[in-house]
Amino acid sequence: MNTKTINKALFILSIGAITLLSACQSLTPFSNSVRTKYNLDEAKLKKMQFYISDNIMLQRGEKASDAQELDAEGKLVISESASLDNISVDAKTPGVCVKVIDGNKIAVSFFESDDQYLVFGDPNNRGKYYLMGADWKNGKGKINFGGKTYYIMPGGAGAYLKFEMKKVKDYKTSSTKAKGRKVN
Repeated sequence: MNTKTINKALFILSIGAITLLSACQSLTPFSNSVRTKYNLDEAKLKKMQFYISDNIMLQRGEKASDAQELDAEGKLVISESASLDNISVDAKTPGVCVKVIDGNKIAVSFFESDDQYLVFGDPNNRGKYYLMGADWKNGKGKINFGGKTYYIMPGGAGAYLKFEMKKVKDYKTSSTKAKGRKVN
């Protein structure tokens, strides 16, 4: 191989390496330190794409009133009805911030409606914005979701917010080939 071919190959290889290194993307846990470091106010938070770390299952049960009636044979029929509503949010589901609550909690919607959101925060400075709920018992937390009371099923308590961070590094490369120098 001649020198020109080697220089051309090195140039192409260095361009490829620079391109690879210039756009490293990863999912990063969202925390108070990240929020402070990058000065993320409500307007910026609403433009960020968030993701959920783990699967979350919400459940809501409702018992309807008992119904009593007589059948054709004159027997008293007592029916009892109930409904169970399950809502699941799979890990890595994208969501958007719909509002900031009390300055240190954010409401993130993974659904079409801004009224259907989950609240995340870090009140105990554990380092990440975890799913918030009230009355935690046996791994279940109580939340208000879309104007109704739901329970976070066990396993959902460890779910936290992540976001995509893109670090761009600007590398500049120059190449010079010595032509040589002769005595005058």
